[in-house]
Amino acid sequence: MSRIVMGYWDCPVCGNKGIAGNVMNCPSCGRARGDVQFYMKDGAQDSTREENERGDIEYLSEEQAKEIGKNPDWYCSFCNSLNRDNAAFCTNCGATREASESNYFDQLKKRKEAEAAEKAAQPQVRPPKTKSRAPVFLIAALVLLAIFGIRYLSGNNTASGMKVTGIQWSRTIPIEQNIEYTESDWSVPAGGTLVSQKTELHHYEQVLDHYEDVEVRKSRRVLDHYETYYTYQDLGNGAFEEVPHERPVYETEYYTETESRPVYVPVPRYQTKYTYTIRRWTPTREVTASGGTHETYWPETQLASDEREGQNRRESYTFTVADEQGKAQVWQLAESDWMAVNPDDSLTISTPRTGGDSWIVDGQGNRIAQIRRR
Repeated sequence: MSRIVMGYWDCPVCGNKGIAGNVMNCPSCGRARGDVQFYMKDGAQDSTREENERGDIEYLSEEQAKEIGKNPDWYCSFCNSLNRDNAAFCTNCGATREASESNYFDQLKKRKEAEAAEKAAQPQVRPPKTKSRAPVFLIAALVLLAIFGIRYLSGNNTASGMKVTGIQWSRTIPIEQNIEYTESDWSVPAGGTLVSQKTELHHYEQVLDHYEDVEVRKSRRVLDHYETYYTYQDLGNGAFEEVPHERPVYETEYYTETESRPVYVPVPRYQTKYTYTIRRWTPTREVTASGGTHETYWPETQLASDEREGQNRRESYTFTVADEQGKAQVWQLAESDWMAVNPDDSLTISTPRTGGDSWIVDGQGNRIAQIRRR
């Protein structure tokens, strides 16, 4: 059964606060209650209370609740006076309640709509922003720093007067030998010659053997009881109605259940395994030629009857320079560019600060040949 709770209101004229909801006029200035906003002193009208959290709720007695009623106050359509729910005639002009159509909630809605319309019609004046020069200087400094940083990173590290102390080249030819291997597998590959065969274990297969019953512990949620909680509804007459609600409370129940589960056993599976011989071309050695002049050539290969030249020939063309500290640097480049480099040449080498390929450049900074460190 719902109960009635005392509400309160604040006078919008003199600011008197905490006036009981059943008081129709402000005790301080006499202003009629009108369409004020009712509230409960503990703020419960905006919250949900549990059964054991209602000790501070200010309930009305049954006599007080009957006097107030459960319907909102009504406004007289003739004199706009506010009357209690149980008043059949306007206390100001005597008009009947049936002749009036507006109640507390209707008037409150109209007032809020009028306030919203008035606020929307007012021009929005924003306070002038105070400009600070500090951020402007900071932004300018960051922009300049970024510009100089980009220019620096986009530049190159250039070393001039690097003397060529030597040139080097090497050319390598891989040699492959046709070797016979003895292998075993579940099939004979193309080119293989069968030597022998026998049956061997290939794998195990899980096969259903039987079913067995097992006890399995399970759980489920079951209804234990209902608990009551409360919300509070504004009646529009200076009081609130406490509305009870029920929510289910569940508990976990454990039980056992018999399940039939399959039992599998591993069963060996056999297949024929083959032993065979097969010849494969296998890299076994390399033949290399090298030198320190521009006279380059590929080395001669002397092949046995079961050998051949491999396909991946390698060649390298480098030169050595001494830097300002006298340390040797070895650089690699294409053969056509390497042919133009000679001992005792003085070179200028440029490398991007952000990394990447290096270049031999001329006196005007033009790129002549791409190089990389060895």
